Amino acid sequence: MKKLLFFLLLPILSQAQLPKEFQKQLDESGLKFEMPIGYKATPVKANGDLQYSFAIVNADKSMEVRYSIFPMKPLLEHYRKSKDNPNETMIDPNKLYIGINMSNGLNMTGGNEPEIGSFPTKAVKKEFNADWGGSSFFAFNCEFGKGWKFGQAVYLHKIDTADVIVTFMSNDKVKHSDLMDAAFHSLTFK
Repeated sequence: MKKLLFFLLLPILSQAQLPKEFQKQLDESGLKFEMPIGYKATPVKANGDLQYSFAIVNADKSMEVRYSIFPMKPLLEHYRKSKDNPNETMIDPNKLYIGINMSNGLNMTGGNEPEIGSFPTKAVKKEFNADWGGSSFFAFNCEFGKGWKFGQAVYLHKIDTADVIVTFMSNDKVKHSDLMDAAFHSLTFK
């Protein structure tokens, strides 16, 4: 009975340990996070390339995962107001994810644009409950990637909700994909 209770409470306990800012972003963005088995939180490192609010690392420290969440609510409110103002022009926030992803790729690589491959629409909806998703693999050439050789950014967009960048970091190009498996679905839209 004690084991059953432990396993029932495990998801709640793992959520309770999340930093307040990260939990706030999850709540504002309709996201849920599940700590992957074998991972633990690691400190967020200030950098000038990409803001992120939470990071995890696997037991042997061969893979770090960083979570960047951009809630759309404030932008959407401003956008709706701008439509009534003839002196203001604003791009629909639901179209910004394309530019955000391209800009992020340039930041991560020191100016080399990595190819962003889109996920199939049905798959991204089923696996992440997102409206669009894609990824890019690159060699780091930036402060954000210090200590790591390779990165793979997974981009997710949910209409009128949020944009997300999950960055998977390793030093082994051959094993990188396999190392991503445990944490690949750790962040999804509700």
